[in-house]
Amino acid sequence: MKSLNNKNLLLLALLQTPGWTHAYSVDNGNVYDGNGQAVQLRGLNWFGFETADHIAHGLWARNWKDMIAQMKSLGFNAVRLPVCPATLEGVAVNNFNSTLNPDLSGKNSLQVLDAVIAEFDHQGFYILLDHHRLDCNDGISELWYSPAYTEQQWIGDLSFMANRYKSLPHFLGIDLKNEPHGAATWGTGNVATDWNSAAEKAAAAVLAAAPDVLVFVEGVQENPSCSGRIDHWWGGNLEPLACHPLTIPANRLVLSPHVYGPDVYAQPYFATSDFPANMPAIWNAHFGQFKDEGYTIAIGETGGKYGHGGDAKDKVFQNALVDYLVGKDIRHLFYWAWNPNSGDTGGILQDDWTHVWQDKVDLLSRLWGAATPSPTPSPTPTPAPAPACADGIDNDGDGATDYPADPGCSSAADTDESNPVTTPAEQSLPAKLTVSSDWGTGYCTDVAVTNGTSTTVKWRTSFAVQGTINNLWNAAYTQTGSQVDASGLAWNETLQAGATATFGFCADRPAPTAACADGVDNDGDGLSDYPADPGCTSAADTDETNPAAGGLKTTLTVQSDWGAGYCAQVDVRNSGSAPIVWQVSLAIEGTIDNLWNAVYTQSGNLLTASGVDWNKTVPANGTVQFGFCAVR
Repeated sequence: MKSLNNKNLLLLALLQTPGWTHAYSVDNGNVYDGNGQAVQLRGLNWFGFETADHIAHGLWARNWKDMIAQMKSLGFNAVRLPVCPATLEGVAVNNFNSTLNPDLSGKNSLQVLDAVIAEFDHQGFYILLDHHRLDCNDGISELWYSPAYTEQQWIGDLSFMANRYKSLPHFLGIDLKNEPHGAATWGTGNVATDWNSAAEKAAAAVLAAAPDVLVFVEGVQENPSCSGRIDHWWGGNLEPLACHPLTIPANRLVLSPHVYGPDVYAQPYFATSDFPANMPAIWNAHFGQFKDEGYTIAIGETGGKYGHGGDAKDKVFQNALVDYLVGKDIRHLFYWAWNPNSGDTGGILQDDWTHVWQDKVDLLSRLWGAATPSPTPSPTPTPAPAPACADGIDNDGDGATDYPADPGCSSAADTDESNPVTTPAEQSLPAKLTVSSDWGTGYCTDVAVTNGTSTTVKWRTSFAVQGTINNLWNAAYTQTGSQVDASGLAWNETLQAGATATFGFCADRPAPTAACADGVDNDGDGLSDYPADPGCTSAADTDETNPAAGGLKTTLTVQSDWGAGYCAQVDVRNSGSAPIVWQVSLAIEGTIDNLWNAVYTQSGNLLTASGVDWNKTVPANGTVQFGFCAVR
């Protein structure tokens, strides 16, 4: 079904960093990398690979690498990528803009997934793969199998992902099944529905394929035993774990409940008079109690519109949830979602797929900015967080940590490490243009603008182009003649010293002027254009070559053009009443690289050709053809 010998498999092992040990483990609520350093999962979900499009969403509007760079600039360091079985089969992808994403053009779904995962790894993101749907066209299944997709196939797909990506330094692990619910049970003894037994079996297969990754296990919904009666979310009920612990290595197990607010579903407890004060006790029963037992918890999904439409209570809910998670020291979370096209939650991005909801980012920063994971696990209660300016963490991501090194710290007791807000000066910076694709009549180009100054600037740039831009992304621009002036958008307009902003554009080249109206003596006869040159029948004639002796006329037709070269067909027509052994001369652009159906010589831009044995004679009122390719 899937082969590791696939010729298109990325050489993922080459991406490993020398000296990096990427064996992940957990202990007492913390996640550790292979060097024993505590890791905080500041995550989001980017969906699309689990749908019938088989590709991350938004690539119809944005460049994929630019979106990853934007995620990183906002402080995210982890991503949860939902997938479905067909995507892992390498099927055709749908609904993306190949002009905006030319490097993905022609790739199948697995090749695109490989590329996206490799880029996240390169950017330092911890990568969690999520087996989200059994059928890419349907909703979330209650169980981990169906009549059309067996438990064995499910485990096989999990093992495939674990084995394929295990050599990536930042491949964190796999979320075994998205949102078990409905018929799914825990600890009842029914192997057909007990999610805990299936999770144990799947975890064993994943860890056999990739011993150093983590296994994320969600809860169920309602359960007939060892479970309270307060309504649970799909995948949100871990209460039965108290009666039926999971036989999964404790240092590899992450509990990953889902918890949502009023924008997703109007649970009864959102309508009580004591909302949101009633919520901590409910969250503690559903999943929080296990943090006190030493388990590591990472919220796999939560989110909502946060006041940008939807239920007004959703913002109250999300604020209360962050307060609760801070109080419980549950700092690992994957927000749903990056995408704005999640109907009930919206996304980090606004509907234009470019601007962000800054208040959502600020909410998550409140959760993550106060985190103080200890490198050495301890069974004692978690101490009160140290002030941001004395916690050993670069909370504002400026490369400086704590007082007095960080300019945002007025003292070691300062609780906010954010640097004073300054408005950077506008600066014109040079642009480096790299053509990514060229089809003769048009082309696409990647542009990199690097801040080579020693200060943070608000960038702008100018450069010359061929033709007229028809599409430009990740910058604002104007074009006057061949001159283009571009500047950054709200999310990428500020560049620190040494940093680079990237954008791109596609342009149309103007149609070439016909040879008989271009002011050039194309055939070297001392005459130019219609009506002066006898080779021109009109100003629209594309061939200035004079009729050959005996009534021969040549017509050159370009068949393909890729900018650096082209291929053409030449028709040699005999308009006379008698056969002619033909030889013609015509002016061409560039140097012949290959010519067929004739013998030839070339001097400068003048090509002279004559027939071979089988076509050396042109019949009366007849035509022979030859062709060539040339490089410019």
